[in-house]
Amino acid sequence: MSDEKRLITMREADETTRDRIAFLSNRTDRPDDTHVMDVYTVAPDGSDLRKVTDSDLTASRLRWHPDGSRLAFVGNDPENAYAPAKVFVADRERGEYESWSGDLDRTVARFGRLGWDGDDVLATIGDEGLTRLARFSEGRDPERTFESQGRHRTVEGFDCRGGTAALVLSDPASGADVYALDAAALGRVAPEAAALTRLSAVNDDLLSGRRTPECRRITFESDGQEIEAIAYLPADFDPDDPDADSDTDSTDPRPLVASIHGGPVSYDAPRFSFEHSYFTGQGYVVLRTNYRGSSSYGREFSEQIRGEWGPRERDDVLAGVEELVAREWADPDRCFATGFSYGAMTTGYLVTATDRFAAAAAEHGIYDFRSAFGTDDSHVWWEDDFGLPWENPDGYDAGSSIADVGEVETPLLVTAGGEDWRCPPSQSEQFYVSVKKQGVPARLVVYPDEHHNIGDPDRAIHRLTELREWFERFDPAR
Repeated sequence: MSDEKRLITMREADETTRDRIAFLSNRTDRPDDTHVMDVYTVAPDGSDLRKVTDSDLTASRLRWHPDGSRLAFVGNDPENAYAPAKVFVADRERGEYESWSGDLDRTVARFGRLGWDGDDVLATIGDEGLTRLARFSEGRDPERTFESQGRHRTVEGFDCRGGTAALVLSDPASGADVYALDAAALGRVAPEAAALTRLSAVNDDLLSGRRTPECRRITFESDGQEIEAIAYLPADFDPDDPDADSDTDSTDPRPLVASIHGGPVSYDAPRFSFEHSYFTGQGYVVLRTNYRGSSSYGREFSEQIRGEWGPRERDDVLAGVEELVAREWADPDRCFATGFSYGAMTTGYLVTATDRFAAAAAEHGIYDFRSAFGTDDSHVWWEDDFGLPWENPDGYDAGSSIADVGEVETPLLVTAGGEDWRCPPSQSEQFYVSVKKQGVPARLVVYPDEHHNIGDPDRAIHRLTELREWFERFDPAR
């Protein structure tokens, strides 16, 4: 491989100790056809290059031990996105590395860094719809820690240095802020005093005088399996007496937004979200379902959708909607669906299979896997899950909601980023035109210069307004 190609595939140096620099690089023969990412170390002058891993992992988040003797990192299976990410530790002198995750069937979460506390590694894990802390030790099973966090808030950032742990805690009611605590409180022996010191108050002005949503975990059955979801409720809504009149002089149950997370190998946890608060402030109940395929519930739960996207996620979201209707939290005639990225794809699976929703919005999704192959940046993933499109055309078609677009009767808003390489705007244009051709109300919004997000603040506000106005336009109560 040429020096130029090596430069393109090399990630920036990530961790430096006194006399070694650790970095990540893909130097395989076909770097564009694999998710392998290897760990290398090198002397500061560029000499003595050493390859640490054996091209069997997607490595990330390097962290030297304070004395430089060990290097911790996160390792994923490069061919299976559903396998839990693990904590690995490499010995600098021996050049060997091993997993410290043991039999823990939980993934290392995407939030925060690895932190050394003595000879142990602290890391965040996804654990049943929650991001929480765990301690990893050589030769011992990992141990969950920080029990006082509870299940009503989640960790969205973490680091540990010099015996002090810093973390971002996100709470649906009070926002997200930075806290510090003594790492000894996260130990196996020391009691969990967990005396948190709040270091920031970034949301105080924003939330002052405003009513934030109540957050409830719910479980329900879908296809014989227990599914968990997070429900965000308007501040004036009493879930224990849903038929009572609210102080806004409206009668419950409420309109519902089934808001579907992306990934699909991701999960929802109770957190502060401006978007959720915006919709609950408008009187909606917001439902976030951890459908099959989501992580944090173990490999078997997540891996069920591998190579067969659509039916399980769709059924789980629908089961969650029916659960809230049965509880009389949601008005059966005022249910709406939306999702971003894979959430948009699940929205596509929903509207091609059911007319349950009064209106729906699919944001930045993929709806035709065959035409997406090679035009997006995920062809390696598609090959790992489905094989190649000319070898498995039926599999690609089965996962493409465009194949069933003739069944759509739900008014549909479709959005895209003009420079999105993950879910190209041509996918949204194709889905929109196909729905519009049938006389079904449809609207296309493309955000110029935006990639796989909406980063500009004015456009972020515009996006929420578009969603709200689309739902209001087709709300039978309006």
